[in-house]
Amino acid sequence: MKERLVKGVTHYLYDSVEEFRNKYETLPISLDWRHSDKGDWIVTDDSQVCQVLHLGVLKKKDRKKETTFIRTIIGSFVCSPKVKIEGDMRTNMHTFSTEGKSPSVRKRERKQATDKEFLFGKYVAKGDDVVEAYMKAFPSKNENYAKSQAKLLLKNDRVKKLIREEIDKYLNEADITPTYLLEEMRNIIDKGGSSDRDKITAITTLMKISGMMDTEKTTESLTLFQGFTQEQLNAIQGSKNKKLAEVKRNNEK
Repeated sequence: MKERLVKGVTHYLYDSVEEFRNKYETLPISLDWRHSDKGDWIVTDDSQVCQVLHLGVLKKKDRKKETTFIRTIIGSFVCSPKVKIEGDMRTNMHTFSTEGKSPSVRKRERKQATDKEFLFGKYVAKGDDVVEAYMKAFPSKNENYAKSQAKLLLKNDRVKKLIREEIDKYLNEADITPTYLLEEMRNIIDKGGSSDRDKITAITTLMKISGMMDTEKTTESLTLFQGFTQEQLNAIQGSKNKKLAEVKRNNEK
């Protein structure tokens, strides 16, 4: 949650609808800010929540048609389908300028992940195909578009952080720790045997996922269990193997 002092009154920008609801359980929210009124609480295009502080009309000399606009603590926005409210608060909330940055740049530089990005991160972390994860989170029926957008999201630092945190959570639940991985690797080297190949492959993959082998992660290595065969899962001995398999099965439900 962020705040801004306007004419002696503190106004708030909530990071998500969930955060807003934690304070106001029943207060109405307008899902279409382009048809909102002064005083309404609105959901922005990147799922933040703020209040409409002013509703006005723009009229250019060379045009007869009037254009409605709203002002929030983020900035001022024309009520047009082509305009989006997103990103951090602008330096001057009275300006309609985007401060020289394109929507794609503002989207890339945004520090706070949206609710949809959070869902995408959870789906990817639990092993969903990245395209399917995007189509479920946003949603979209265009597979080619989803593929290109998912690729961009996976390069974004805030999204990678989300996925990293979710993966760490799943690993902790399965008791897959760096110490455990190193001990298993040592046992495999000491033991030898042809069947160890699958074990090494599985443990190496887990080490990459856990961040112990900090190589540049591809789409596949960003997912938690995607690409694991049952043989590779079975190759990890002991109770931790059972926990790991249980986590995988639960995520597939």
